[in-house]
Amino acid sequence: MFARALLLATIFLVLIPLGPALAADLTIAVTGLRNADGLVRLAIFDKASEFPEGEELKSRDVPARAVALTVRFTGLEPGRYAVAMHHDENGNQQMDSYIFGIPKEGYGFSRDAPVFFGPPGFDRAAVTLPPRGLAIEIEVRY
Repeated sequence: MFARALLLATIFLVLIPLGPALAADLTIAVTGLRNADGLVRLAIFDKASEFPEGEELKSRDVPARAVALTVRFTGLEPGRYAVAMHHDENGNQQMDSYIFGIPKEGYGFSRDAPVFFGPPGFDRAAVTLPPRGLAIEIEVRY
């Protein structure tokens, strides 16, 4: 009985350090905001089928600033992720657009993935998050 309890305690103590070691931070610097109006909306996707308008893994809305803005997402598993952001200048929680879907508000993607007649695919925007974490920059396009 004592040996079994000792074995379980040893396994527990060995596995505790593995939890935080499998979590990484993704730090996103957003540059090129034209004003401090509204919110900057960021969404992280781990599934190609959902990027960029489906169900995100994590998201955050932060007040816009007229200078560079940095947001950190913590506790992510190392892997491939794509980030979509938009500057929701009027704070209505949606991307406003002109006729034919041309955006009225700023937007951007990880790896500054190019936009040709619609958003980029997951593979064009995806970054690989290593266990030590990663810092990326997204330049806002208007």
